[in-house]
Amino acid sequence: MNLTTTRILQTQLLARGHAVGAVDGRIGPVTRAAIVAALEALSPATKDDWRRWPRKRRAVLCLQALCLDAGIDPGALDGWWGPQTEYAAGQLAVLQQTGARPEPWRDRIVTPVNPNHWPLEHEADLRAFYGEPGQHLAMLDLPYPLHLSWHTATRVTRTQCHTRVRDSLGRVLSAVLAHYGAERIHALRLDLYGGGFNLREKRGGSTLSTHAWGIAFDFDPTRNKLPWGRDRAAFARPEYDAWWRCWEDEGWVSLGRARNFDWMHVQAARV
Repeated sequence: MNLTTTRILQTQLLARGHAVGAVDGRIGPVTRAAIVAALEALSPATKDDWRRWPRKRRAVLCLQALCLDAGIDPGALDGWWGPQTEYAAGQLAVLQQTGARPEPWRDRIVTPVNPNHWPLEHEADLRAFYGEPGQHLAMLDLPYPLHLSWHTATRVTRTQCHTRVRDSLGRVLSAVLAHYGAERIHALRLDLYGGGFNLREKRGGSTLSTHAWGIAFDFDPTRNKLPWGRDRAAFARPEYDAWWRCWEDEGWVSLGRARNFDWMHVQAARV
């Protein structure tokens, strides 16, 4: 267990009426007493008497028992920290924060919608649908202000995009604002803008980027770096599911969701 998972444990204990002292991620005497009291109440079905276990193992068992009590499978109630317990602790954290468990992403069957008939990400298809790169651009007044990710003091209220995506982009960001609200948008860093139209090639590639047509946008690039996958990218976390649904309802494609890299990037082109 680390500081984060210990805080999850302390928060759960506190919610159940056990005094833990400060919720600081450290297991001191007060938290240790709360762990024992919670285990006595939960009465986990362990193979041997948990009362004889070391303190750290009892702490892990307590978190496992709390997960199980919340309907989350932590694996065996053995007091050992493993991948299943780590996963269960993450699920419990989301439940604490949102009141609901995240959707099971492995079981999710996604039928891509394409109401705006975005083309495939092949240069010939892009040229046929959007025209030449850098042409047919328009300005969009944003539903909420953005800030440049590399200079957050710079406020962005308008952005340049292709005329054929302009209205759709406005609907997406309006839906984001309606769902999250301005305060939550800022807390989740959905207002950190990594750029839109840019007449350039793909990073690490030799063909034109979809940014060259003004049909791609990047957000919060420092926490969603190009090579990062689901295990590291912030936008892969459950609290961003609604963010992606706002885009996907309009047919926009997340390279993170589709290919598990470049989670900062969303585009009006199918892959």
